[in-house]
Amino acid sequence: MSRVDSNRFSAAGSALGYLAQVEYALLIALQRMDGDVELRLSIETADDILFDAEGGPRELWQTKHHIARHGSLGDASPDIWKTLHNWIETSEENTACFLLTTVTAPPNSAASLLGPDRSVLHLVAAREKLDSVAEAGGNVSSADYYAKYLALTDERRLELLSRVTVLDGAVEAATITDRLVGSVRKATIAQRRIPLIERLRGWWHSRAMVHLTLVAEGKNDWIDLTEIEERLLSIAQSLRDDDLPLDFENESEPTQREVDEDDRIFVEQLKLIVLHNERIRQAVYDHNRAFLQRSRWQREQLLAIGELDTYDRRLVEEWKRVFLPLEDHSDDDDRTSEEEKLRSARQLYARLQERTLPEIRSHVRSGYIPLGSLHVLADRLEIGWHPDWIDLLKRRLGEANNARGAA
Repeated sequence: MSRVDSNRFSAAGSALGYLAQVEYALLIALQRMDGDVELRLSIETADDILFDAEGGPRELWQTKHHIARHGSLGDASPDIWKTLHNWIETSEENTACFLLTTVTAPPNSAASLLGPDRSVLHLVAAREKLDSVAEAGGNVSSADYYAKYLALTDERRLELLSRVTVLDGAVEAATITDRLVGSVRKATIAQRRIPLIERLRGWWHSRAMVHLTLVAEGKNDWIDLTEIEERLLSIAQSLRDDDLPLDFENESEPTQREVDEDDRIFVEQLKLIVLHNERIRQAVYDHNRAFLQRSRWQREQLLAIGELDTYDRRLVEEWKRVFLPLEDHSDDDDRTSEEEKLRSARQLYARLQERTLPEIRSHVRSGYIPLGSLHVLADRLEIGWHPDWIDLLKRRLGEANNARGAA
């Protein structure tokens, strides 16, 4: 089957629509937060998105996401009629109904007359256009929708349309980031808004997954806007000048097999002092998380120029305070047995681990960043654990090269 043929059966468009629905829910929540923080929302319950306040009015939101803005909002559009049918079935007199769609309504269509700035005259004109379509009954697939609509009195149709708002030309899923960024302008400065949205979005997708799972199980679950606000403020707090976000605290731990097969220099350094396997595994875990976090901070430009170099120098100073010899070299050092060197190196390594090592900024509380950064430095051969680490690594490197040459 050719690629063109296979795309006929692709569900990518539908999947993108569902993802867009989740993203729209977050965007609407952020936009409403300043004035309606007491609201709560649910997804895929009474409608695509449902907002309400306990004991207060409800809002039903239908979202229609079309690729490249294909689709229609003409007076006979299935999007229009299916949505109206749903709202006739599910809405009440105090329920506001919103149709959010990527399609742009044609001029002078019923949908164009139901925008946010409509007047009573617009509502009457929209009803007349929809009445004409329903009475003509041109689209057989919408016959049930027409019948349900025509079963309402003229006054009831007008009342229904008075609660309907069409928000056309909505941003597509692929470009929604800009709108999300715009919605958090007050939370942080411009250069930190995308990092904030990336983290908020990651949390939101996880939260929406939990919510949808509970809904699918028939359980009653809501997401309060206060919950979103608290997460937003928490992330914004971590993006202050004296703090940094931590994204890898729950990263998966390496398996023992992965550690056994790890041939990085910092791991070899730990093997030189015959450190316990579990200690090495923890060191690999700290290194991996610190490396990923440092890389993300740099990629997102959350660090000042030279800040990471300054931090590494502070860590090297901490290493020196523990590992530099207390006395000048003597002949006794040459007679120190290898076992004594290993025992001393392990003790010093443990002492360094027990020290209160500096975090990169005053409000960062990670634990793994300083410890993992020490292993980053060991991987660069800027520090070591064995007193003869440079000579030993050179020797092992030579042995490895000889083995490769012989093979």
